[in-house]
Amino acid sequence: MKKILKFVSLILFLCADHQALAIQTQINKVTDLFDKHIEDKEALLQNIKQQNDNAMEQIKSRTHQDSIKGIDGAEGEANKLNSIKETDLDEAGREKRGSQEYQFYDENELEPDYTKPGNRMHKLDSDDIVTATEKTMRQIGTDLMKRLIELGFNCKTLKGATYKDPIYYIDIKREDQKNTEYDQFLCEEPRNQYSCNDLVSLNCVKRGMKWNPWQYRQVQIAGDTVYHGAKHLGYAVFWKKKRWGWHLIFDSAGWRVFLSNHFGIPLEQIHEQIHFPGGARGIGGNHPVYEYWRIVFDAYLFGYNYRDGHEICEEWAEDWTERCMLK
Repeated sequence: MKKILKFVSLILFLCADHQALAIQTQINKVTDLFDKHIEDKEALLQNIKQQNDNAMEQIKSRTHQDSIKGIDGAEGEANKLNSIKETDLDEAGREKRGSQEYQFYDENELEPDYTKPGNRMHKLDSDDIVTATEKTMRQIGTDLMKRLIELGFNCKTLKGATYKDPIYYIDIKREDQKNTEYDQFLCEEPRNQYSCNDLVSLNCVKRGMKWNPWQYRQVQIAGDTVYHGAKHLGYAVFWKKKRWGWHLIFDSAGWRVFLSNHFGIPLEQIHEQIHFPGGARGIGGNHPVYEYWRIVFDAYLFGYNYRDGHEICEEWAEDWTERCMLK
């Protein structure tokens, strides 16, 4: 249902600048039956308006807010949540879930246990329903977009991140160099003519990287390599006796580090968003890894954005040297 609402919102957003289609929706005849059977309609509407205004005033003035259970600690809890870094949200959530406060979830079996065949089958059914619904909604969107274009509404737009390379400037301040002449008063012949050479050198004091545009890539990595290199980024699903399938967790940050180590490249060359075209179950056949009855797929498919770059100098320093000799 959330995906359907998002799809409808997307269609409304795309066509917000065009004139709406006029379609008649009210097919019933409008009568005065409601007015005839309501005594003193104006007084009733006035009373309803007064109640609504009073409620709005109480909300604005926060009247009776103290009667809400737990309101005293609400501000403290909000500040505590806001203090958590975005990169630590997942770890904080797992720690909170494993605390004594939420122990009743496990004691009362409020969360589904996917080791039970019935729960596992329900999850597989729900996954199939979501996949089929997504496919149907995508086809409906394509057909609707074609129909809108036929009617003269061009709602197709393409939006995405824009990457711009920074512009660097090198400012060199030039100054005239003047030679100093000395008048010597000695008993011998004065030698006050000099030959001077001025040298300037530029040294880089701050280096940076100039990145090329992002390029989308896909890679298949063997199931054994993925399993032994990132056990913490997967979970086991009971298939049958002594057979537990190993599926992926959609953790972009973790898989980004895994791909960086796997390719032996800096983390900055891989975009933060990782895609899983093959899904959590992997692709191809499956085979055991002879550890905890784990069964892994032949390969797992990852999608990611990659970029190349080269080192540049972002800040330069000048070094002037003057050497003078007698002629």
